[in-house]
Amino acid sequence: MKKILYIIIGLFYAVNISAQIDFSGAIYSVKSGNWSDPGLWSGGFVPGPDDDVRIENNHSVYIDVQGSVSGERIVLCRHLKVNQSASLSMGHDTDNFAKDLVINGSIECQGTFSSGRVQPGSSGDGSLYKYNSRIFMNLQDVTTYITGKGYFHPGTLSMFSDSGEKNVLIDLYNLVCDENLVVKSNNRVIVTTERYSYIYVKGTLGLTGSTYQWSSATAKANLIVNGLIVCNDISLFTKNPSNGESSSITINDGGSIYTLMINNGNLNKKSEAAGFTLSIAQSGLLRLGEGINFTNLTLDNPNFSLVNNGEVRVHYRETLTPPSEIVNQVNQYKPSVNNEKEALRDIFGASHIAGWYHFTDKPFMTEGLDYYQEFGSTAIKTTLSAINGKMSSAYPFNHTWSNVNRVVELLDVPEIQDLYSRSNIKTHTFWVTSKNKGDYKDGPDFQHASYVNEEQQWYELTVKLLETYGHLDKTFVYQNWEGDWMLRGQGVLWEKDPALIPDDVEWQIAGMARMFRARQRGTERARKEFPDATTRVMHGIELNKLWMQKDGQRLTMMDNNTPCLAADVIPHCRIDLASWSAYDGGWENNDYPFPSAMWTGLEMINYFTTSTGEYGDLSVQIGEFAINENAPYSSHSRSQIRTKYDKLCGLALAMDLPYFYLWNLYCSGQQGAPDGFTWEKGVEYETSFLYEWMDGKWLIEPDGTWGHAAEFLMEQFDTTTNVTNFETERLSYKMTPNPVSDYAKVKGLRNARLSIYTLRGQLLKSYNNYSSELLDMSQLPTGTYVLMINDGLQSIALKFIKQ
Repeated sequence: MKKILYIIIGLFYAVNISAQIDFSGAIYSVKSGNWSDPGLWSGGFVPGPDDDVRIENNHSVYIDVQGSVSGERIVLCRHLKVNQSASLSMGHDTDNFAKDLVINGSIECQGTFSSGRVQPGSSGDGSLYKYNSRIFMNLQDVTTYITGKGYFHPGTLSMFSDSGEKNVLIDLYNLVCDENLVVKSNNRVIVTTERYSYIYVKGTLGLTGSTYQWSSATAKANLIVNGLIVCNDISLFTKNPSNGESSSITINDGGSIYTLMINNGNLNKKSEAAGFTLSIAQSGLLRLGEGINFTNLTLDNPNFSLVNNGEVRVHYRETLTPPSEIVNQVNQYKPSVNNEKEALRDIFGASHIAGWYHFTDKPFMTEGLDYYQEFGSTAIKTTLSAINGKMSSAYPFNHTWSNVNRVVELLDVPEIQDLYSRSNIKTHTFWVTSKNKGDYKDGPDFQHASYVNEEQQWYELTVKLLETYGHLDKTFVYQNWEGDWMLRGQGVLWEKDPALIPDDVEWQIAGMARMFRARQRGTERARKEFPDATTRVMHGIELNKLWMQKDGQRLTMMDNNTPCLAADVIPHCRIDLASWSAYDGGWENNDYPFPSAMWTGLEMINYFTTSTGEYGDLSVQIGEFAINENAPYSSHSRSQIRTKYDKLCGLALAMDLPYFYLWNLYCSGQQGAPDGFTWEKGVEYETSFLYEWMDGKWLIEPDGTWGHAAEFLMEQFDTTTNVTNFETERLSYKMTPNPVSDYAKVKGLRNARLSIYTLRGQLLKSYNNYSSELLDMSQLPTGTYVLMINDGLQSIALKFIKQ
């Protein structure tokens, strides 16, 4: 019953303003075919300018009507609706011809209204026509709507009113223009975009026409932005000389415009006497492309007004912190010189996902959580996947995972309930994957039901989390697995071989962005229903390809013109935070001492991120990073690893980083295998064999001891410990004999704190200021145990057998 209630509530809150338009009396399609075919329509005649039209599910209709000459406008209908599994195509193949279509009312698009496309084969992007049509909206009602959860993609979208002031309300989830989106009207038009609207204008966004050349001296309009707009160019001027006929753009709280150019690159264009005002509210954002000198817009331009209470974000190349300053700040904050490190346990955590070994008969997730409590971090990264077999792969030992249809069902699993109920963990970040995984690769113009379902699943998941845990002081953060690998395929290096980039990559990128926008909507809709919850639920996007090396030089994917999530997906979404799997950010050279590349990468990603403001000025986390510790696969000594993590702690504190996750609690990175050998999940391998093949990205080593990164961080989490000398080599503690019957000997103990644990994590004995080399084990029952030694410089775990 609860699940049904979630769905009903979710559907209620997901309704667009399409309810304002009544299509019950509309002429509707009865089959697929051409618009001009009378037999296509329910009335037996082709719709006219005063007819409402509805394209029914599973019908594909092509608008085959066009003017006799280029630019002649053909009126299609009054109100138009395209249902979810319907498509309406308007493209053409006539060179040097403008196919112009007029709609006299509102558009509700739940399906696809575009030039026309099919799924491509081995090449091409699937486009059916060379050119797209221009849509002109003749605003006859007081308020005209452009609404729906589908995909509307004209060549140009132009709005005008021939009779009085008009309003346009846009809450369409996906509106893309190949060329321009313009208002060009002698009567004032007020356009408002709602919070979840997304508009991508590949040409110019203009209120009095497009560029200066094509603008009207009698036009006037206002644009109020609550949603997300991305454009190549925006016109911030008016040619209207009449007082009282000003134009304006207002970016409200949460609204965002990202533009690569202003005034077609000419900021010296001046507004005439009517005036133009750009207002940015407190949480509004205007992000500027590279090379825009925004101050030039206001110089000698008395009729242009800027009211900025929000953010004008200039390109990252103009604001990056110099490496020398990065080093200075890191050195000031690193814990080896600064004891203000209380926040580190809340920032630094680790993933508990997969692994090739375990130590107890507990469920693997539970065993890891018990070790994690000893580790001391309050933030952990896990996974929830509705894809059959994925949970078994992630938690392979001592678990039985049932198949589920929806992600929310996993919240009923006892081990998941145990995970989220643990009081020592305050932040739960996790990969979340539904069975819709991969549908986005068909593009934003297909799979509409899948995107709606994705939004609904994130809504349901958030509702149940807040109902169950909303009274706790916790944060849940959804994210994807490494997004660039999702887009490319794991290990596919587009930057090395551009021939590997598919022809329809822009469509796949747009589909991925649409999927993330759907997840964010679902998350936000649900959390609005729990205003009194003390638990927060957030959504982020993870990328993993930012830096690259070419001809011995370090550069970014953007420098190399390689499609990537940072520049091509994330700017087209509003999210709570971005996440960087930052293995490509761990490099260093003479110009970029460690960790300057990582710091610089974080600043770049933050530039591209349109955030909800939940995480302050830096809305980027390190979602995954590690340094190999296993000698066969590592170029770092223990002291070098500790020194690097000291600096990474300094980076996190200096930048006020939300979270920094290490991979992985148990090592999952096998580096090959013997000839003819196949790794199998859930199989127990010999410790010596694991050391032969594991890369050493671990907190817990295969022998049960804490690794170098873990021991360093545990020292920082223990705020009574100061780290002063990373060149002090690790003391070689060894227990003899092992197995032991009565007494064991451990050389070198000096005022150490000793603890003996069962493999289930139960503390049996503890000793403070222990200096004797002999330990009495005679009272221990037969079994396997762990001796923890903390000598003030390090924590070491020794596994031993009691006979």
